[in-house]
Amino acid sequence: MARVSTRLVIRRARLVRDPPADGATVVVEGGRITRVALPGEPVAAEPGDWEIDADGRLLVPGCVDAHTHLAVGALLRFAGLPGRYPGSPRALRQGFRRPVEERLAPADVEALARAAALAALRSGTTTVIALERAMPGEELATLEAAERAVRAVGIRAILAHGASDLGGADRGRASARAAVEFAAPRAGDPLVRGMAGLDGLHATTRETLDALAEPAARFGIHASVGEDGSDLDRSWGLDQKWPVQLLDDSALLGRSTIVAHGSTLSTPEAEAIRAADAVLVVPLRAARHWGVEPAGLRLVAAAEVPIALGTDGLFPDLAGEAVELAGHLRGRRSAPSPGSEFLDESAWPTSAALASQLLGARLGAVQEGACADLVILDWRPSGVEPEGRGGNAAALWAGAPASWVIVAGEVRLREGVALGVDPVEVSAKAVEAARRALAD
Repeated sequence: MARVSTRLVIRRARLVRDPPADGATVVVEGGRITRVALPGEPVAAEPGDWEIDADGRLLVPGCVDAHTHLAVGALLRFAGLPGRYPGSPRALRQGFRRPVEERLAPADVEALARAAALAALRSGTTTVIALERAMPGEELATLEAAERAVRAVGIRAILAHGASDLGGADRGRASARAAVEFAAPRAGDPLVRGMAGLDGLHATTRETLDALAEPAARFGIHASVGEDGSDLDRSWGLDQKWPVQLLDDSALLGRSTIVAHGSTLSTPEAEAIRAADAVLVVPLRAARHWGVEPAGLRLVAAAEVPIALGTDGLFPDLAGEAVELAGHLRGRRSAPSPGSEFLDESAWPTSAALASQLLGARLGAVQEGACADLVILDWRPSGVEPEGRGGNAAALWAGAPASWVIVAGEVRLREGVALGVDPVEVSAKAVEAARRALAD
């Protein structure tokens, strides 16, 4: 990485705003944006400046992946999944993930998570909210391994261990203890935070839900719920409640709650999420790949549920999720659905707002006073300039690689080259870790 002691001055940048600004200058000092000079406003050079020529390329805020799995996501890609896996999400969880996770040592988590973090960086993602799992008895070590990975690459992260009682009645409670041990010392860290995690309800006991209440109240909770029908089967069959209602009854639904997936979401659950000021994260591409119906966007919009975008660890780029959402909205002609502004005004900015809340920092804006998490994309639009506040423009720039990435004022990617890590070594170690985890 490159630490900057004076100023970063980004010149000749295109900014996404109304109206678009071509030829802007952005000044970064002390990890924050201190000036945004529109075309025609001079910015004098100072001794010691690091001048970056955007050369007409698009300058955007770093993206926030609101639901991912770093280690397992990388492992799925190295294993040839999701491209060739024929099973359902339930079969994937029981037949692939569970046995593989139980062989995944902290060193393997670190290697795989580093590869995933580097892929995210190269796609323009500067913050990830990740739910991790690995071998039993190593809950805290798993989180520490993921932390080493993201710090080495240089992205921000909010990390959680996904509690579940698969493999033993005490595993979920061990995860709850690890959440406190990891999150408490990092409560003021600007780059890495911790929170509680829940890996579905299908094999989670009431005792584990009770154990998660305390860390969830202190640090928030990242709950993967309703990825398929198994959570609904469990919660309704045993408690006669919808899955999100069970979270609410267990004191796990609040302002710092992330509900990921929600494919079986009902109107009462949507209303409960809205009342708690929680956030629903919908990884649309993952849902489509696995053949699962995503949370109903018409229902979500009607209940005014805050919605964010995530990748589920299968794909590194958030702009691709914007394309998927835009296509999903256009494709639902048989019933009224949210308009195109739903992407631009709701789903896209909510991810940044969520990360800002959890990290105590202002993210997702190219504005004076905001954190300097910035990306110069290798994309020079010709003719019509991109408009909007980010989401609709993201659907246009999808697939454009990041040329420069700056996180907290520090250069992490320079003209496509990662600083501070060797991509060849990162890939080689991840492949070794995948081979160990996948060995029969």
